[in-house]
Amino acid sequence: MRLVVTLMTGLTVFASCTASKYSSVGKQDQSKVLLAEKRDAIDFGQLKSQNISTYQERAQSRAFFAPIAGSLISLGTDAVKKMIANDKKKYMAEYKMGLTDLVFYDQLSKESAFDPVGMQFNGFTLVRTFQNGDGGMDTALVAEFELDKTNPYEILNNSIFRLKLKSLKLNAAKAKIAQNGPKTLNMDFEIIFKTSYVNEQGVLFDNVTLGKFVFLLRDAPLDKNASGYTAFYEGLKGKKIEGKSFIVPRSFGYHINEDGAPAKAYSQGAYSIQVNVKESSKNSFVNTLILDNAGQGLDAAGKKIKAFAEQ
Repeated sequence: MRLVVTLMTGLTVFASCTASKYSSVGKQDQSKVLLAEKRDAIDFGQLKSQNISTYQERAQSRAFFAPIAGSLISLGTDAVKKMIANDKKKYMAEYKMGLTDLVFYDQLSKESAFDPVGMQFNGFTLVRTFQNGDGGMDTALVAEFELDKTNPYEILNNSIFRLKLKSLKLNAAKAKIAQNGPKTLNMDFEIIFKTSYVNEQGVLFDNVTLGKFVFLLRDAPLDKNASGYTAFYEGLKGKKIEGKSFIVPRSFGYHINEDGAPAKAYSQGAYSIQVNVKESSKNSFVNTLILDNAGQGLDAAGKKIKAFAEQ
């Protein structure tokens, strides 16, 4: 009888440690970023004019002055976020993906380093695939992020852009899902934009962080037959992603003008996208991320970029 109990206990423990069909743990997988570009992603020619008053004019008419079109208000976003902890690694998975050698604008500029005309960045898609039991490739994750065009004046006036989620489909986890546990997954997406550029004084800025975004997904269902599965993912569409980024500064250089001679110009803006993904099937979140334009590192980068713009 004691032997039977021991065997049954062993089987129970084994079952709890066995990955379910919703996990792709131990299977060959690939993760990649697919870029979405669109000529004139923001049509600045269609924006209404903004009348910028002098200090005296604003002081005299403050009581009656209506905000100009596109003026910004404080968002008051919560800056402290709970992140997936690094413990309980049995039920955790991390992976990275990215794209390099990208250009932010579809044309050169004669104006300035932050001339937004010709901006072609329109978003990107994250895709993770894995090898199924039959040896074929299945899709585990498709997450589409797009340029947030809610307020194009923020891009024009502040040289800052934001992202929102277009859609997300989750079919399988890379993290281990216990056979007898909940068929849900928690995910942290960290998206970083970087660039290298040179200013007109010949100062080189290498691998500068322009911005960081964080998208936290909690209790995402994996079972398509579960109640609320469709509603959960439909509810994510259009969700604003926390964080922000400077638009890519154009490097100083030259172009051949209409007279066939070299003339000053600004580049199409080289940049890269890095994405770090963390998954967990356990609700253990103890690490904290301070999100204030991605922390001191970005603050320092912002100062460099602002100084560059002022030169």
